[in-house]
Amino acid sequence: MKSDKTFFERLDTRIALAFLLLSLLSISLFAFVMYRLSGSLFAREDMRRTRASLEQSSEYVSSYLEKLKSFSSLIAMHPDIRSALAKSDKKSLESISALTALAENSDPRIRAVAVISKEGFLITSGSSMAMPLSGDMMQEKWYQDALSSAQMPTLASTGHGVFTMDREDWIISVCQEIRGEGGEHLGLVLIDVSYRFIEDYLSSLDLGKDGYSFILSDDGSLIYHPDPEIFEDEERKTSLLSLAGSGGAAAKGGGRLYRVPIPGSSWTLYGICSADNARLLRSRLLRSVSVFAAALVLLSIALASLLSRTLASPIRKLSLAMSRADKTWEEIEIPSGSPGEVRALSLEYNRLLHRIRALTENIRRKEEARRLFELRALQSQINPHFLYNTLDTILWLSELGENQQAARVCGELGRMLRVSLNIDQAFIPLGRELEHCRSYLEIQKTRYEDMFSYCIEGEESLLSLYVPKLILQPIAENAIYHGIRSSGKRGKISILFQIEGNALILEIKDDGIGFSKKGGEENAGDAHPGEEGAGSSAAAPKKRPGRGGIGLSNVGQRIRLLCGESYGLIVRSSPGKGTRVRIRLPLRFSAD
Repeated sequence: MKSDKTFFERLDTRIALAFLLLSLLSISLFAFVMYRLSGSLFAREDMRRTRASLEQSSEYVSSYLEKLKSFSSLIAMHPDIRSALAKSDKKSLESISALTALAENSDPRIRAVAVISKEGFLITSGSSMAMPLSGDMMQEKWYQDALSSAQMPTLASTGHGVFTMDREDWIISVCQEIRGEGGEHLGLVLIDVSYRFIEDYLSSLDLGKDGYSFILSDDGSLIYHPDPEIFEDEERKTSLLSLAGSGGAAAKGGGRLYRVPIPGSSWTLYGICSADNARLLRSRLLRSVSVFAAALVLLSIALASLLSRTLASPIRKLSLAMSRADKTWEEIEIPSGSPGEVRALSLEYNRLLHRIRALTENIRRKEEARRLFELRALQSQINPHFLYNTLDTILWLSELGENQQAARVCGELGRMLRVSLNIDQAFIPLGRELEHCRSYLEIQKTRYEDMFSYCIEGEESLLSLYVPKLILQPIAENAIYHGIRSSGKRGKISILFQIEGNALILEIKDDGIGFSKKGGEENAGDAHPGEEGAGSSAAAPKKRPGRGGIGLSNVGQRIRLLCGESYGLIVRSSPGKGTRVRIRLPLRFSAD
C-alpha cells in the first residue's frame, strides 16, 4: 500500500490540528474574558485608589485648616487679649504683641498672626502687614469680608491689599471674631499662612503624566491650580469652572474627573486623572495576558502532539502492516492494544485478502490481455509527472497570489482529465481532441512562462469528425520537451487539420532543434507505409518511461489498430529546422 499522503493529510496531523484549533479558540476566549474582567477590575481599583488618595489629601488640608481655626479660636478666647481690646488703650494692646509673636513662631508656614481692634489698632509680631486701617474698621470692606467668612479660609495677597500675580505673595487667611464677655464685638484675629502649604499636601498625588488637581470654593473662586497663569486667563478659568460644574465623570482627553469636598471648609478638591495611567495599566495587563496565553498555547501544542501520536499510532501500525501485505499477500497481524475499530478493520482486511487471492487466479488468464491493454491506455491518458508538475504549478501560482491563473490552470487540467479518464470511448470528436491538446499546451505555457506559442487552424466543419483519442497531446509533448525546450529560445507549435481526398490530415509542426534520422529510437513502422519519408519516423525521439507519455510509437500503433494499416503518421525533421508530424486518418462521422 503506497503512502502518498502529504503532511496535512495524515491522521495524526489532523487530530493535532483539530485539538490545537479547539485549544486556540478556548485560550483566545479565556484570554479575552480574563483581559476584559481584569481590566474592569483593575480600572475600578485604580479609581478607588485615586479617590482614596484625593480624600487623604483633602483630609490633610482639612486637618491643617482645623488646626488654624483652633489656633485662632484660642487666641480670640485668650482673656488677656479680650481684656486689652475691651480697654482699647494703646498700651494694653501693645502688651499682647508677645502672644502674637509666640503664635507666629509655632508653625513655619504661618506668615503672620495679627489682632485687629474695631478701632483700627493692629497688634502683630512685627510682620509687614500693610492692610488698610481706620478708626472705624466696620467700614472697611476687607474687614467686613473677614467677619463674614465665619472662619472659612480665603485666598489673598500679603497685607490683604490688591491681589497680585506674584505667587510668593499669596496667602491663605483664617479669621476669627473676638467678642467681649457680653458678646459685644471687639475685633478679630487674622492668621495668614503660606500658599505653599496646599502644594505640600497635593504634590504627592499620582494623577498621571497629564493629570492635575485644583481647588474651588463654593462661590466659584479658584483657590489652587498648579499653573498660576490660569488665575489671569479668564477663558481658561471659565473652561475650568464649566468642567467642574458639568457633573460628568470624564474630562477632556479621556481623563477622569474626581470631586472631593474638603471637610470644615467651603472648598472642594478636584482631581483630573489623565488617561495615560489607564493606558499603561491596560498595556501591562495585555502583556501579562499575552504571556499567559502564549504559555497555554505552547502547552496545547505539546498536548496536541502527544494526543495525536497516541490516537493515530494504531492506525499507522495497521497502515504499515497493510503496506507489507500488499507485497507479500500475507495476513496482517492485529497490533496489540488496538481499539475495537482497528481490530475489526484488520480482520476485514484479512478476509479481503483471502477473497482477492481466490479471485486473482481465476481471472488472471482471462483478463491478462485486456488488463495489459487497459494499463497501457491508462498510462497513456495521464502522465503522473505531468500531473504532479501541473499541481505544483497551481500551488506556486496560489502562493504568488495569481489566483486567476491558478483557476485557469485548474480548469484546463479538469478538461484534460474529462477526456483522459473516459476509457470507454476509443473515438471522440476532433473538436474535443483539439480542446484536450489545447488544454495541455495552455498548462505547459503557464508552467514554462510562455516559452512557446501555438496556433490551431482548420475548417470548423471538420470539428465534428471522429478521431482516435489522445493522438495529438503526446506529439505536442515531444515538440515541447525535445524540440523547443532544448533550443533555449522561444518557439512555436502549429496544429493544422484539413481534408485531402478521402482522408483527414492532422499536422503538428514545431520550430525546435529537430533531429537526425540516425539519432531516433522510434519504430519505422510508425509511419504510413508506402509514403516517402516513412522511414524518417525512426528518427523521432522516444520519450523515457514516465516522462513522455505514450510516445509516437504508441500513437502510430493505436491508429493502425483502430483505423487500419493504410493509416498512420509520418515524421519529418532536420537538425536546426524543426519537426513536422503528419497524421492520416479516415473520415469518420460517428464513434461507432
